[in-house]
Amino acid sequence: MKCLAKKLNPSSFTHKRYEVSQGVWGNEFPHINKNCKNNNTTMRIYFIGIAGAGMTSLALYLSEAGHDVSGSDSCASDEVMTFWQSRNVQIHAEQRAENLGELDLVVYSAAIPPTNPERREAERRGIGISRGQALARFANAHTASVAVCGTHGKGTTAAAISAILAEANIPADDILGAVPLGREHPCTFDAASRYLVCEVDESDRTHVCHTPRYLILNNVEADHLNHYRDLDDIVDTFARHVQACLKASTRVIIHYAGVGAPMLYERLAQHTAISWIAGEGQLLSPAMAYRVIDIDGDGRHLMQWREADGQTFTFRCGLGGFANAQNLMTAAAFARLIGIPAETIATALQNYGGLSHRCQRLTTESGITLVTNYASHPTCIANDIRWHRAQAKRIVAIYHPFRYSFIGHHWQALVHSLSLADIVLLPPFDGAGENPVEGIDSHALARAITQIRPECHACAFDDLASLESEAQTLIRPGDYLIVFAGGSIFDLGRRLVGV
Repeated sequence: MKCLAKKLNPSSFTHKRYEVSQGVWGNEFPHINKNCKNNNTTMRIYFIGIAGAGMTSLALYLSEAGHDVSGSDSCASDEVMTFWQSRNVQIHAEQRAENLGELDLVVYSAAIPPTNPERREAERRGIGISRGQALARFANAHTASVAVCGTHGKGTTAAAISAILAEANIPADDILGAVPLGREHPCTFDAASRYLVCEVDESDRTHVCHTPRYLILNNVEADHLNHYRDLDDIVDTFARHVQACLKASTRVIIHYAGVGAPMLYERLAQHTAISWIAGEGQLLSPAMAYRVIDIDGDGRHLMQWREADGQTFTFRCGLGGFANAQNLMTAAAFARLIGIPAETIATALQNYGGLSHRCQRLTTESGITLVTNYASHPTCIANDIRWHRAQAKRIVAIYHPFRYSFIGHHWQALVHSLSLADIVLLPPFDGAGENPVEGIDSHALARAITQIRPECHACAFDDLASLESEAQTLIRPGDYLIVFAGGSIFDLGRRLVGV
């Protein structure tokens, strides 16, 4: 027997300007359960754009939990279609309104426009919600959900928390945006899970829909300026979300990191229930503090950890670079909050390998090391170039400029971060539908890099074929080729190193 969902009022989902006061979602779906296999509360859920990384993770998790999942994707590869067919999940290659049969919920990805016929039909019926809202619905139904938010590094942090819980033999689910190295899928399901760890995206403000048992804020910087007015708007949204969660008795951990951290602290300093984590000397009395005591030849940091009661420990980070060390200290803070021994945390962090295409390294027969990284934020770019500098003869970076709002805001920081490489190759600018801004394009970015560091060879290209041809003449054995992009640019990087 199937239980139908309560119909949703589409007017309650204001995609771009969702108010925090609406974010404390009540038990509007009392029948949603993390393990519907055992109680016959199956929902019929349709995913529009199911091949996307975040959509795949949520759809697979709900399928594993026993829900009746189907979907569509006009860009799904044969491999994706085979993957879902092997799980008896029907996927439509063509998106049409008539694909939507009897359903309880329709979930659409951020890439699906309001004009999409399936999304239009779902919203006409009152059962269409975004992926971020759907994740919040199911995560909030878990008795101990862990929401990992922040501008960058949240996937690395969330996966590290899962690794620590696994090391401690604590049953846990996770829903991530990428696949942890050594695993097959970006999510796990365990009917006996004590925790559900979610990587929660703030890009469209749907993070405010989460009222988890534990809220973790990794860092605060400017990003997604197509949805936010400026850094102050971002900080204010995070602050109001934290305040709403505190009212719901959520345990909150905030890492005092990023340029927005002082602003956020000013707004929230009166809330003594927050557990702040910070670098040594940054805050007067944090719950947990850390400092770097050593960096090995591969750029991996040895961190000294100090708690409010004076206890100290050391953690060796399995990932290199200071930004990644900070991410892993955030994961350690959650683990200590729930009582996991420091020795267990130390083992998990030292063995942690990170996520696929989040600074994933592949050394090829050509002698060139390929590093694939979806990162675009200047903090992450600087971290990754510095990390690999110790091993590389030269760093060749391919960076895909994306969105005028983002590149314009971070212009100087991007110029300085990319100039840390020896060679920078820039594909054509992708405005993502935004109106062009005079003076912001790939060629101007290349000129700015060369201007502040003439020894850095920076070039921009009007097409990928020209970039690939030039790169073939420049890259040589011993180089690290770091591709900051995704999709077809990752494919280009693989061709350049012969894999």
